Amino acid sequence: MPAGERRSSRRAVSRRHRNPLWVPVTAATGAILIVIGLVLYFGGGDGGTATRVEQSVGADAPDSATSAPPGPASASGTPRASASPAAVSGCVSGKSIPAGSSQQSVRIGTDTRVYQLAVPAADARTRSLPLIFVFHAFGENAAAVEGYAHLAELGAKSGYAVVRPDGVGGRWNFVRRAAAGPDDVAFVAAIVNDLTARMCLDARRVSATGLGDGADMAVTAACALPGVFAAVVPVASAVMPDSCSGPPPSLLAVNGTSDPVTPLEGGGVDRPAPFDGTQAQPLQGRLDRYAGFMGCGPPGPWVWDTSSIRRLVYTACPGGRDVGLLAVQGGGHVWPDPDAIPPKGAARAQFSATQVVLAYFRGHPLPASVTGAPNPTG
Repeated sequence: MPAGERRSSRRAVSRRHRNPLWVPVTAATGAILIVIGLVLYFGGGDGGTATRVEQSVGADAPDSATSAPPGPASASGTPRASASPAAVSGCVSGKSIPAGSSQQSVRIGTDTRVYQLAVPAADARTRSLPLIFVFHAFGENAAAVEGYAHLAELGAKSGYAVVRPDGVGGRWNFVRRAAAGPDDVAFVAAIVNDLTARMCLDARRVSATGLGDGADMAVTAACALPGVFAAVVPVASAVMPDSCSGPPPSLLAVNGTSDPVTPLEGGGVDRPAPFDGTQAQPLQGRLDRYAGFMGCGPPGPWVWDTSSIRRLVYTACPGGRDVGLLAVQGGGHVWPDPDAIPPKGAARAQFSATQVVLAYFRGHPLPASVTGAPNPTG
């Protein structure tokens, strides 16, 4: 989003995050059962009492884009994020990357792109590792997004490998125009290919999240690379592609109702070149479109999970997938967290987006029938 995009900052990783919150989110044949456990914080973010609240909704409960559409695949075809035929999966070769954080790089044509990788300790690993992509906001880098989402730390502690790519010049080419920068979808595909060959990844558990423009990049990659991502959680996103290359992954959008940059109703100032023609689209309208890509039914009624969180869930989605929205009442353009310093006039969130992300990804593996992703067992 434009310069001045607001994001959350925290004094330190809260003690509440040392005990990961289990938020089970499951899907069943013919119905969606979403059980969201939210931690309510009373007395602000400084040592208040936590209360666990659970809500559930069954699947039987019963606007046009203003951005330019993403460009079609090039004449040579959009790169698929699956292992090259010449590559051998790390699950077969036995290759692995040592635990800890490191900077990695991949070659795309004549360009070298870098990303930060966090690998869990051996005692947190399974035979194959789930993978999370975390995309930074406009004007940021991989270090900045870790400063408020803490997913490299907390994700690795939960047994995930976590990738934080760096956009060129602090931005993402989610509009898929040459003028906006390099092909970041190809960058994402190259990272998956690279890690597939160098370690044992669980191909059914590759997911993505991000804030602002990073959220838009996560959704763009998920739409452009069908069969690769299992789930995506865009936080304060603005746009949705006009089409997907195949059935998209499960999606849970998170957005503040008082977000001045990506308001729920859409609108705002038009972006300058090379992102011109890219205003925030009405959120429910783009979720309607995304649910249509997936083949879901209409949304059910809004449900209040707490006094500050409303939830919208789309019905009858096929293949064990689902689409939903958490609207943070009074929330601004931030990564929600009870310890965040919100923008002026915005309410402090009473739940952790990081814990929601981890729980949603945990509950949404790619359906076994999907074959687009590399096989973790070779």
